[in-house]
Amino acid sequence: MNETIKAILDRRSIRNFKNIPLTDEQIQTFAQVALASPTGMDRQLWIFRLVTRLDLIQAMSDHAMNVFREAGDLVTVDRMRSRHKSIFYGAPLLILIGLPKDASSNLEAGIAVENLAIAAQSMGLASCIIGMASAAFTGDRGDELKDMLDWPGTHDFAISIAIGYPNTTKEAPERHPEKLKRID
Repeated sequence: MNETIKAILDRRSIRNFKNIPLTDEQIQTFAQVALASPTGMDRQLWIFRLVTRLDLIQAMSDHAMNVFREAGDLVTVDRMRSRHKSIFYGAPLLILIGLPKDASSNLEAGIAVENLAIAAQSMGLASCIIGMASAAFTGDRGDELKDMLDWPGTHDFAISIAIGYPNTTKEAPERHPEKLKRID
């Protein structure tokens, strides 16, 4: 089977990573993959932050959880705490993707995050795409965390992806072929 197709079919959202840092070469590969992501009219409006500072990743997680708690969203708090102590599941690399505030959609961030997820799988790593990280950019510490990430005021958070060595495995979820229709 084609290696790219195999990476796509084998990929799972992993929610528990080993405490093993990635190499500089691996991180540089992710930087190249991110910047190679297709964009409309090749405008490349996205920004990326590749974060390996574990204290910063945990601070973002803690703040996001506090935002959910303060909003009274205890269902999310309880669900996340039952999975892991961090919304980023202990990943040694967190990649944040931002788009201009006036972007008409998150499509380009979605393309980039999928590139990164497939790249991680093909490198023997695991990933989990995480949208709830947006909560870290709100509330009383949101601006402080943006400053720590050198986040430009012209861009909003779009999506993130946690990447690392898997500490668990997961079966493929049920697929729904009835959602496909071929039109000839």
